[in-house]
Order: sequence, then C-alpha cells, then structure tokens
Amino acid sequence: MHYHCRMNQRRLRFIFISILSLCFSNPKAQNLVPDSSFEHNNGVPTMLSSLGLNASWSAPTMGTTDLFCECNKKLAEKSEAQVPRNPMGIQKANSGKCYAGFYLFSHGDYREYLLTQLMQPLQGGTIYELYLYLSLSDYSRAAIEQMGVCFLKSKVTYTSSNVIGGLQPQYFKINEEVGKDTVNWHQIIIEYKAKGGEQFLLIGSFDIYDYEATNVKTPKGVRTRINQRTERDAYYYIDDVSLREQTPLRVAVFDTIVIPKIDTIKPIVSTNPKIDSSGNASPIKAELDKALVLKNVLFETGKAILLPSSFSELDILIWHLNNNPLFKIEIAGYTDNVGNEIQNAILSEQRAKAVCDYLITKSIDPGRLTHKGYGSSNPITSNENEEGRKQNRRVEFKFFR
Repeated sequence: MHYHCRMNQRRLRFIFISILSLCFSNPKAQNLVPDSSFEHNNGVPTMLSSLGLNASWSAPTMGTTDLFCECNKKLAEKSEAQVPRNPMGIQKANSGKCYAGFYLFSHGDYREYLLTQLMQPLQGGTIYELYLYLSLSDYSRAAIEQMGVCFLKSKVTYTSSNVIGGLQPQYFKINEEVGKDTVNWHQIIIEYKAKGGEQFLLIGSFDIYDYEATNVKTPKGVRTRINQRTERDAYYYIDDVSLREQTPLRVAVFDTIVIPKIDTIKPIVSTNPKIDSSGNASPIKAELDKALVLKNVLFETGKAILLPSSFSELDILIWHLNNNPLFKIEIAGYTDNVGNEIQNAILSEQRAKAVCDYLITKSIDPGRLTHKGYGSSNPITSNENEEGRKQNRRVEFKFFR
C-alpha cells in the first residue's frame, strides 16, 4: 500500500474510506454470567466440596468442586473453605468475598468442572468475549498446559468424576498466562463466535495434557487436601467469570498519513543498516523487548475509540514496522486505579485491541501483532493526583522477534 502525504498543506483533509462502527452501541454490554464472582450462596461454606451452596454454579460430574468464602471469626475456627487461608493455599478473592476452586488435573482421570446457565441464549454469528481470572493454589503440586471452555445448548450431567469427552472445547494456554505463579490472579480472555442457542457455559480440563511439577512442599503444620506424595495434583482458584457481547470499535481508515514534527519512536531504531548474507540492508531496532509509551495515542473518555490525534503517531509506528519486517509488536493497555478493576481490565484490553485493529487496517499482518490489557497494574507514577492518573492511562508497545 502506498501512502500519499501532502506536507505543504497547512490543513489536511481526512477522507473516510470506511468506519467499522460509528460508536459503541452499548459500551457496558450485559454480562451473561449470572454470578460472576460466586457471591450468591445459601450460607457460608465451611467444608470443601460445597459448590452446591451457590445458586448459579454447579458441578456437572461427580467431581467435588469447591467454594471458598470469607467468614467471621467464629466460623473461621472450624472452616476449611475460608478466604484467604484454606487447605489449598492462601489467596484473597479477586473481587468480592468468594471464589471457586477445582482440580484441573489429578490422579487417574479425575477432573472437576464448573457449569452455569447463561442469562440468555447466545445469538448466532455474534462474537462474545469470555473473561475469567485464575490463580494456581499455593500447595498445588503441578501446573497444567491448558484448559478449555464449552458453550452448550443444553445442560449436561455425568455419573462419574472422569474427564469429560465427546465435546468440542475451546482451549487456551494457562501455562503461558499463569505458569507457576501462586501469588497473583491472572486474567484470561477468550473470543467465541456463537453458533446460536447456546445457553450453558462449562469450564474445566477436557483432555489429558502434559503437566509440570511445581516442586512445592506444604509448610509444616499445614493440613492440605492436595496429595503430597505425587506431582499430579494441579489445583486452581477461579473468580470473576463474565461473558459479554464483543463491543464494536470505531476505527477510521484515511487516504493519507500525517507525519508529526517530532518522531517519538525514531530514537529506538538504529539508523545504521544491518547487512545480511544476501546483501540486503534493513534498519535495526536498538533495544528489543523494551516497553515504550505511545504518548500521543489517546481515546475518548471511558471508551476504546481512538481520537483522530492518535493516528499520526500510529502511522509512524506503521512506518517502522514496514521497514523492519522481521519485527513483531506487542501492544499493552493500562488504566488508572479509578473505578472497578474488572471494568478497568476490560477497557485496557479493548484499547490495546483498538490499536491493533488500526494497524491491521493499514495492512500490517495480524500475525505480527499481540495485545493485552493490564488494567491499573504496573502504574508508572502515583495515582494520587490527576496528572499521575493521566500518565498511567497509557498504551505501551515493544518490538520483539
């Protein structure tokens, strides 16, 4: 694609070729999961295997999925299902006071699952985004490679605790997102294009995959239900499961590129060409894998709609990508700490995706792009004043090979 710039004009007229969406049709799309954070329970669980207390979630097999909640001091003395400390580890709820926990890998074919009925059936052809948070338990002896989700038209029930087969799950790599980290909650995001009529969400491990030993030893004095004699038990906490219709993003495509007076990206690219064995020269990035802030990339308040003033800096980024065809790029979105952290994480993800969508409209290969939202994590300055919060609301990028 050839870009034509009229640098001698004091005013540049932008001609819209296409607009994917004029605006957010519903920026706060309905969450179709009835109890995202496992808060609506018929009592406070004091024993493991108490998922049955929850009004919206159930275990579809004979596997005994757990429910954990904060409780008062009197109950805490006898409870083995309390938050944050329980026989599986120590973890606060990602939000609220409760979360669930299940074995995604254990002895033989034993697995545990979560099942819930959605608020309404999914619409065929519509793309939905599933968000959930996972944390590997402290005393887990193993970490698994991947887990899956299934969207089903009817409820399923099984009379064993074995691996569920015969379905077509959508898998995602949790070894890449969670790894062996037992301290933090990790957000998982899955896109799903509905066939139409799906009413149930099933979450778990649907096949036997490789596991990796964590080499964790339970501290003395701790009584855990995780088998300490083998390295097969992989136990995970789960919280804040939400499903929303994907919000359309407005991305304008123009017939020209505006080159700003100052190239804020150029300093990271070497002007000295590297000559390969074929005699071809290409610019080299001075520092790979270093996060840099796109200072001039801005969005409408509370939305993931790029402001027109952002395009000039993004077009420079495109120039560097075109001149460094071996480079890939990772886009990261961040917010300040104002508001609900779950919504902040979703918004930061959508903003990072909006940048990737813009690059794609400029013929950048999607295979070279990755994006992720981090919410208010990793602030670069204090959130105690507006200037600091403004700096923390940012989009970063880094090149890698």
